[in-house]
Amino acid sequence: MIPHQIRCHAVSVNTESKVCPGIAKTEQGEVYVLDARTPGPRGICCQAFTALSATKLAMMVTEKLEGENQGSLDVRCPHGAVTFRLSRIR
Repeated sequence: MIPHQIRCHAVSVNTESKVCPGIAKTEQGEVYVLDARTPGPRGICCQAFTALSATKLAMMVTEKLEGENQGSLDVRCPHGAVTFRLSRIR
């Protein structure tokens, strides 16, 4: 089985500047493709990646998820500043 690629979009950053105050400085609108390797060259925040990991894995290796909302799931980073939307790339 070839796993699904997952599109990871920083759909909102809850600051006036729309830039995460954390060390990675994630900006609203950033998009990553998650598959067998982590994205680069700038890459995703390591703490956010850890928070997304279980959801990403489930979306990669299953055909259908319970609770899927129009093919995507939203996950907030551990600090609460950034909301990422995960969706399968068809």
